[in-house]
Amino acid sequence: MKFALRTGLILRNGERHLQVARELPDGEVLLEDVLTLRPTVVKQAELLKRIWAGRLVPVTSLAKASKTPEQPDDRWANELPLVDLSRVKVSWQRQIDYRLRYIKGVEAAHAAFGNRRRVAAVIRTVAKVIDDRSPPSVSTVIAWGRRFLHSERNPLALVDGSKLRRTPRRLHEVVEKLIGEVLRARYLTRDRNSLRHAHDCLIKEMRMAVDTGQLPEQEASVSLATLSRRVGEIDIYQRIASRHGDARARMLTRTSMDGTAASYPLQCVEVDHTPLNWVVICDDTGLPLGRPWLTVVIDAFSGYILGFYLSFFAPGVSSVAGALRNSVIPKDEFCAQLGLSSPWLSHGLADEWLLDNGLEFHALAFLRIMWTLGIDVTYCRVRTPWLKPHVERFFGSLNYLTLGRGRVHKAMANVVNIDPYKDATVGFGDLVKGLTMFISEEHALTIHQRKLARPIDLFQEGIQRCPPAIYPGSWDELRLVSGLSRHLMVGPGGLELHGIPYGSAELLPWRKELGERFKVLAKWDPDDVGTLFVQHPKRETEWIECPTRWGDYARGLSFNQHRMIRKFAREQLKANGAYEQLWAARTRLHEHWMDCSRAKDRKSSLHAARAAGITSAGLFHQPKFEVTPNLRAVTAADIVQPNTGVAAEPEIPDFDSFVLGA
Repeated sequence: MKFALRTGLILRNGERHLQVARELPDGEVLLEDVLTLRPTVVKQAELLKRIWAGRLVPVTSLAKASKTPEQPDDRWANELPLVDLSRVKVSWQRQIDYRLRYIKGVEAAHAAFGNRRRVAAVIRTVAKVIDDRSPPSVSTVIAWGRRFLHSERNPLALVDGSKLRRTPRRLHEVVEKLIGEVLRARYLTRDRNSLRHAHDCLIKEMRMAVDTGQLPEQEASVSLATLSRRVGEIDIYQRIASRHGDARARMLTRTSMDGTAASYPLQCVEVDHTPLNWVVICDDTGLPLGRPWLTVVIDAFSGYILGFYLSFFAPGVSSVAGALRNSVIPKDEFCAQLGLSSPWLSHGLADEWLLDNGLEFHALAFLRIMWTLGIDVTYCRVRTPWLKPHVERFFGSLNYLTLGRGRVHKAMANVVNIDPYKDATVGFGDLVKGLTMFISEEHALTIHQRKLARPIDLFQEGIQRCPPAIYPGSWDELRLVSGLSRHLMVGPGGLELHGIPYGSAELLPWRKELGERFKVLAKWDPDDVGTLFVQHPKRETEWIECPTRWGDYARGLSFNQHRMIRKFAREQLKANGAYEQLWAARTRLHEHWMDCSRAKDRKSSLHAARAAGITSAGLFHQPKFEVTPNLRAVTAADIVQPNTGVAAEPEIPDFDSFVLGA
């Protein structure tokens, strides 16, 4: 509906009606209440905004304004839709053009549609101009004009009513009821039955209704196409939600909206993880390592990458802390070492982090980091990736990198799939350099087709008109804030974290002050467990640095790597039976002590004494002689004569021979 801000225009504001009285200087309009004549002065631009926003509704007359939606004054003004006429059928457009010629002719002649004589003259003139050999009657043209004016000059009012009439449903009311019940019970469920199954159930229900006399037999017929049209009339969100759940319905019926309305750089950043589709080899051994995980921090205002973190561990607080540190520090020296031609401009703390609902983002260690740095955290709804469009779009752009060797492809039928672990040739260091080149050069210089601007230009322009970025006080402070923490016990040997001993001379004054043992808060860099930062239990601002005593092992070692090493060593010990042997030794020792310390009754004690052969002879110091088998007994001559060390040979006696019986 079109309108003009002229005198007499009535605007409905709820239950009140305002009428345009006159136009004032400086682009102002005077409005008067229809009942009280109370004046109101509004700027013309503001008045148009209120009308277009629906806060003020223009009506043509006061009588029409007093009508309620339940009491329409004309069916054309309330039933005709506002549609694009280019979508109307060609036959309808020709009919509208034909009838508009006569109506425009009457209006051009300044003739009222109630003056039949002047309208008849206009019809003869228009018919002669357009060469119409069968012009309409006067009554027909008057009816066309009144319908056109009463419909707020809607061209669809000139179309025959039979074309706009809705065809009523011809099914029996019992059949309509059964269709609704069957669709709710058989089709719109999580069982996800087919529509043909629902149609079979409907036929069964209609036959039962015929048998009970509720439905005539000639009305018990519904085709599958009719049932399909009934399903199409159901709200698509409710249809998908009832069969697949609300999450699926939100995904399929979503509206592509910008989830992060940032107005300057570092106001809001998006953070997420993804596994890369390439297998990387070790720089030292050349053996394949696997697919690394990439954590990215991207600016929502410009789409500029602020930092990333690459590792082979699953997403966790360590990877988030690494991406945070990489996004905060300046990266000029790093880019110079790699020989990059384009600078990487991002550095500083962001105001807000937009995250998904990963467990690492809900961990207390991560939340403490955000609280300490003063960064707000906003979580997106579950399964709504379009609320983080920039980081999701960046992950999609990684699939177009020209790195072909070692690429992981989706399994496809009738396609020879090359094993990426056998085809990988890119080392981890080369991958880090390539990603840095892609982020700082190609992605930063890519022209956004909708904004017609590059991320690096948007970031530079935004930095010039926004407050300067905020940084931590020092690098150690950033490491301290973004590190992992745990309460540890300080003893005579210092501290111990997962088997690694730590100590420092600065702990001695604390032990004199707090005692031999006390508990402290310890923090460490997840990428380097060579040093612990220890907080004083009573003075929270006092921190000391405790290096490890195993410098050759722990210096430069990541926390996740140390845990993997301990896990491997524990499995090796378990495989070798070390834990079983220790358990058996402990069990034998325990049984020994229990046997020694248990109480014995008189009878069992007497039997034990008899079995041991305990007598008084064993208490006297009597010589004990041992008889060696196959040796003769010692005689007195052996004792008197000196022992020459050679045993004397026995003398063989002579025997006389005789004959038995001689």
